[in-house]
Amino acid sequence: MNKSIFILSFFILIGCSTTTHSQQMVDTASIDNHLTSIYKKFSDNRHDYGGKYGEARDTILIRFQNTLAETLRKESFLNVKYDSLSEYIRIISSEDDKLKIFSWDEFNGGTWHVYNSMYQYKVNNELAVGFLTTKTEDHYITDNTEVYHYQIHLIDNNKYLAKAYSTHGSGKEFYMFRLLSYTDGVLKDCSGCFNGDDKFFYEISRGHDELIPQYNPETKEIAYHELVENYIDGDLDSPSGFMDSTGKILKLRYENGAFIPLED
Repeated sequence: MNKSIFILSFFILIGCSTTTHSQQMVDTASIDNHLTSIYKKFSDNRHDYGGKYGEARDTILIRFQNTLAETLRKESFLNVKYDSLSEYIRIISSEDDKLKIFSWDEFNGGTWHVYNSMYQYKVNNELAVGFLTTKTEDHYITDNTEVYHYQIHLIDNNKYLAKAYSTHGSGKEFYMFRLLSYTDGVLKDCSGCFNGDDKFFYEISRGHDELIPQYNPETKEIAYHELVENYIDGDLDSPSGFMDSTGKILKLRYENGAFIPLED
């Protein structure tokens, strides 16, 4: 090959490679801002159930969900940092870097919150993406899965303990522990692994941070307060609807794929 032709071909190849690399950098940098702008627009219009263009909030929300899902399915976007988006929604990653969970608020009615969540899971050479919420046919989230996931612990081989929070008002908040694993093509809750239940649900009065259940990754134990019914002025016929702590700490320990209660 003529030397000058070889050199020209080499620089053309390098130029194409640089252009592709620069384009990818632009894409990964801009997708974070793009997702953020959609969610901010939804947040600004979250109370607009009518308006000039119909149910504006729902239209924007669906756009955000679809754009996020499309982004998470693309391997070329694996290195997106989501620095901007993480200021508005919660994004957490597992220590083995296989699992990411995105949680966002879809309805803020003061003290009543409905959070939605989506996961991205690296399985073999593919990216699995889906929701961590259970919805009815009319799209209402059920089964107390409308939670804000804020901790992930790799607790076993490809099993993840996720801790989540939400509130339905009335002076209460609840915490949820979920043992998640990739089964039958989806990331799902375990079956009966929390002393017979699929999830561990724990409700307390808001403002009592000392009652928030805690997980110890070294012992693989969930510790929580034993609660009893509170009665107005001690009248057993007048329950207040709130619970008091007895001062006793109960524990669930992870053994052989399930959380079992520890004996006193």
